[in-house]
Amino acid sequence: VRADVLQTHDGRSKGCGIVEFATAAAAADAVESLNGVEFMGRQIFVREDREASGGGGSGEKGEKGEKGEDDNQSKRVYVGNLSWDVAWQDLKDHMRTAGDVSYAEVMTDHDGRSKGCGIVEFATAEGAKEAIEKLTDTELKGRMIFVREDREQSGGGGGGGGG
Repeated sequence: VRADVLQTHDGRSKGCGIVEFATAAAAADAVESLNGVEFMGRQIFVREDREASGGGGSGEKGEKGEKGEDDNQSKRVYVGNLSWDVAWQDLKDHMRTAGDVSYAEVMTDHDGRSKGCGIVEFATAEGAKEAIEKLTDTELKGRMIFVREDREQSGGGGGGGGG
């Protein structure tokens, strides 16, 4: 139905986008068949965009692009001091000890290198709270991480209203 590439305020790609499908089944197919595949020389990550307001299925490509709606804000945590070697799956596995993880990402530069931090969204606000209390100062791949509430509300760029 539609595909949008998210952009910075100066028009450069953020390396991710949102694709809207005609049906939830088509979106689920895209997630299943495209997540982790190589596209134009880079591995892509495809997941359901759970923050879309209304509409059928939609999938999000890339590693960034959280909209920061209040609804999910309390379910998200920021994880800092990550080793450069930590991948999203490592982060998700580690955070899973606090609760059911819906989504995990390691923030990357435009060249794909880790920024040493990530965002994790839990199924419940309780999971996020538990992560802050229990997983701060735990070791992940040789580094002591810290976990705090995600305070970022992605502003600017990318546009598009309600879906």
